[in-house]
Amino acid sequence: MINSKSLLTTFFSLIFFLLLSINTFGQKKAKPGEKNKFLENKKYNVQFYELKSTGRGKAVPSLFLIKSGKVEADLMYEKLTLPPVAFIVTLDSTYTEDEVEMHMVAFEANYSEDKNDYKWEATVINYDIEGTIVQMKSGVEKKKYEFSGSEKTKK
Repeated sequence: MINSKSLLTTFFSLIFFLLLSINTFGQKKAKPGEKNKFLENKKYNVQFYELKSTGRGKAVPSLFLIKSGKVEADLMYEKLTLPPVAFIVTLDSTYTEDEVEMHMVAFEANYSEDKNDYKWEATVINYDIEGTIVQMKSGVEKKKYEFSGSEKTKK
């Protein structure tokens, strides 16, 4: 006859192992610079706004590129000499809203140089992008930009 305590222990051990396996193997950990099929080779016409203590600055147009697993923007290179930076996808989801399929991808990128730290955070929903770039120096926020725009149409 099988001991009921032994059976329960085996059952809960199996459930624990399955839950652990789902958590460990069910999620793919993104790596910096890893290409995302939805984002790769996208170009966006965006408007950058510098956020100041007096409010939001004037819109400045720029081209935002995602290429070879890196993000870059013309304006950020001009203003901050920020080179292309490898990004990590933090969310990749497809959902339905008002009977329309939506694809949302969120990502972030970090870059450090000479006590300056830069953090990109952005979200793309179908053809639109929005996000922020923050420049920190020795742990203090120096500059912050918001941006938003749409995918550049191909001619």
